[in-house]
Amino acid sequence: MVHSFSDFNLAPYLTKALEEKDIKEPTDIQIKAIPEILDGQDVIARSQTGSGKTLAFLLPILNQIDSEKKDLQAVILAPTNELAMQIFDVLKDLTKDSSIIADSFLGSANVKRQIEKLKKSKPQVAVGTPTRVLELAESKKLKLHLVKCVVVDEADRMLAEKPTWQAFQAIASRVGREGQYIFVSATIPENFQDLVGQNVQLPVMVTSEGSLIDSERVEHLFIVCEAREKIEIARKLIRNLEIKKGLLFVNHLDKVTETTDKLKYREINAKSLSADSTKVERANVMKEFQEGKIEILVASDLAARGLDINDITHVINIHPPVDADAYLHRAGRTGRMGKSGVVISIMEPKELFIIKKFEKALNIKIEERRLEYGNLISENSPKNIQTRKKKS
Repeated sequence: MVHSFSDFNLAPYLTKALEEKDIKEPTDIQIKAIPEILDGQDVIARSQTGSGKTLAFLLPILNQIDSEKKDLQAVILAPTNELAMQIFDVLKDLTKDSSIIADSFLGSANVKRQIEKLKKSKPQVAVGTPTRVLELAESKKLKLHLVKCVVVDEADRMLAEKPTWQAFQAIASRVGREGQYIFVSATIPENFQDLVGQNVQLPVMVTSEGSLIDSERVEHLFIVCEAREKIEIARKLIRNLEIKKGLLFVNHLDKVTETTDKLKYREINAKSLSADSTKVERANVMKEFQEGKIEILVASDLAARGLDINDITHVINIHPPVDADAYLHRAGRTGRMGKSGVVISIMEPKELFIIKKFEKALNIKIEERRLEYGNLISENSPKNIQTRKKKS
């Protein structure tokens, strides 16, 4: 029975990196996935957001890198630049005391600079977006034929976006069927194994225990109001619940800036994360939010999918998610790695049927509240219920 990371017989530099981060006990998905990956198996891993999936694939992959061989040995693919960069940051922390060479290849970066960098140094591990990795491979700047392992993070999203999935398939054709494939996501479509059959034939399926959403640590609430009141209700929630690190979701790109501007006008310390922002702008906003210099980050699903930000206490949905999977990914931004959180959806009366759909699909209870005198009042009880404030 695995009780600690030492049971995996990881390389000393990895054990040291975990100790420095005070990461002592592996999570359920790590316990299940790491031995299979170390054994060379193709793996399809499903686990709730915030459960440690990144370490579940990075640790065994890095453990198998031969630092004496200067060829590209592992490719890690993510559907967005931000997610790829987050994975790369974790990878850099893990390998800082090793001789392993790693690099990132993001679609938003200048491709000519990436090519120049590749002329000077060839990575053994590459992290990037599928389209950029493929572009570099097609121009013969990244050689994939010796790659031993390919990871696809947020596999469900990559599958849903045709150009991204086609780029992955083109990359896989260059790697070949002898490579090891690891698909990771919070949700895996039922026919997923059939869809990846040309790359893997007998993958090991690993699933972490428990619900996709940790209902013990995350409260799921909704408030009913008219459409014109939604932003003002959000403002009151932020003020009265004293939210210092919250993520606010809207469904449309044009609403990101509008909502942010209205909150800032009412003296809420908010900034937006938009798909239209430049790479530098997005990186700066993310850094400020991570460091606590911003209290509220306003984003769309496209901009925020897969973000791994520590200690988000509240997720507020100004617009309801498009489906249960989207709710799952939004809710997964809080209550991560054993911490508690609150998800509050602000709904119009005509949208209430959506709450029932989410409850049924995700097997959770989303409770109604009303905001009165700074408190969230339960509709089922005459007494006031103040949503518990979270520890950062």
